[in-house]
Amino acid sequence: MARDEEPGGPYLDAIRRAFQFAREHGRHCDPADFLVGLAAGSSPAAAALDPGSGLSLADVAAVSGSPAPERGGYLHMQAQEAARSLAAARGQPVAPEHLLIALLDQGTPEVTGLLSRAGLDPAAVRRAVLAAMGAPADLPPIPLPALTPAGTLDRPPLPVADLDPRAWSVLRWRQNNLPLSRLRRSGDLLALIHLERAAAWRVADQLGLDDDQRYSLVWQHAAQVSQRIARTRTDLVGSPGPRPGRLARRPRYLNVTVGWAAWFGNRRVAFRDRWFRLRTTSHYRGCPQP
Repeated sequence: MARDEEPGGPYLDAIRRAFQFAREHGRHCDPADFLVGLAAGSSPAAAALDPGSGLSLADVAAVSGSPAPERGGYLHMQAQEAARSLAAARGQPVAPEHLLIALLDQGTPEVTGLLSRAGLDPAAVRRAVLAAMGAPADLPPIPLPALTPAGTLDRPPLPVADLDPRAWSVLRWRQNNLPLSRLRRSGDLLALIHLERAAAWRVADQLGLDDDQRYSLVWQHAAQVSQRIARTRTDLVGSPGPRPGRLARRPRYLNVTVGWAAWFGNRRVAFRDRWFRLRTTSHYRGCPQP
């Protein structure tokens, strides 16, 4: 089969054009940029996205579109997964039309805003694409896969006001009682960060929180801990770790056991963290339980 006949070729080309357009405009790619990538092709999806005003959708996005948000990768990943699921359900190779249906049904403000500025009716675009796919015009909105948890990849964490109050009250107590006076070296700082991260995971597990809450708690707690360390222990923030050249000076005959260095390094870090936890136990007496 020729390369231009490979299933998904036009689909992948649209994605590449979307990333190129976003890069040329100095921003991260979001679902609206995927519309631009689709419109620049020669598929039925591109025809449905023709504003009919002498301007291309790229022109409309460039001259009248508001800047895209810095985060949007998790949204276009969801749309791509939905497009692949739709294609699989219809027994078709994934194509630009599947992606356009996914973007329309996802309906982010960036997508609906760009269509509105181009004078395009999302419902009319959807009907045209469904007809090109041979799908019924009244096809219900397709199911969208779950988003990556808040606080992972480039999806923002939940704001503190939306966190589980039981969990956050425990973590706030810990933030107010950090053993900052016991930090002596950079290794202690790393041990404290590991200790607090583990505590946030433990609180989330004890309360049986969902992944949005879980990852957001870890993210927000780590941010608060880092801020307090930066304000209080400026002598340690940015302090150098072990010199990079040390591990490179091992004897040549140990190259066959290169994995040992990582194994012993992990054990050393675990021992350091346990020792720091024992040294600072008194600071956490009275810590509330969730």
